[in-house]
Amino acid sequence: MKWIFPLLLLISFSSHATPLVIRLSDTSAVTLTYAQISKEIPSNSFKTELPWYEEPNTYTGIRVTDLISYLGKQPSDLSAMSFIALNDYAASTTINDILQYDPIIAYKMNEKKMKVRNKGPYWLVFNLDKYPEIDNDIFYTQMVWQIDEVIIHSKP
Repeated sequence: MKWIFPLLLLISFSSHATPLVIRLSDTSAVTLTYAQISKEIPSNSFKTELPWYEEPNTYTGIRVTDLISYLGKQPSDLSAMSFIALNDYAASTTINDILQYDPIIAYKMNEKKMKVRNKGPYWLVFNLDKYPEIDNDIFYTQMVWQIDEVIIHSKP
């Protein structure tokens, strides 16, 4: 009976350490831990109102363009990126929209690490307050939450 609590604690910690898998066009994959994402790639924060909440929230994460740079890729060589959720929901965003609207892959909301039950561990977020022209269903569907995989599409 004494071993149940440590086992549950271990499972709890492992569920908070969800890695992010990045698949590249050459079929290779890079797995980034939360520590790598939050410490090795510069963070960015903004406050915005999203349709899923009544009040604006502050989101902290990494700019998608910084992730591209971290992986040694050039945006000019890419066409799009796909974001896949834990439940296999997926949406793609063109590289032009990424460059123009500068979304982040958020891992904190209001300074708290996002959990799966709160749209975490990672969520693609666009700043709708800064770019009101994208405050519409087309961009809402691109804001994938519970991301566990990103696919980078190179130009043909």
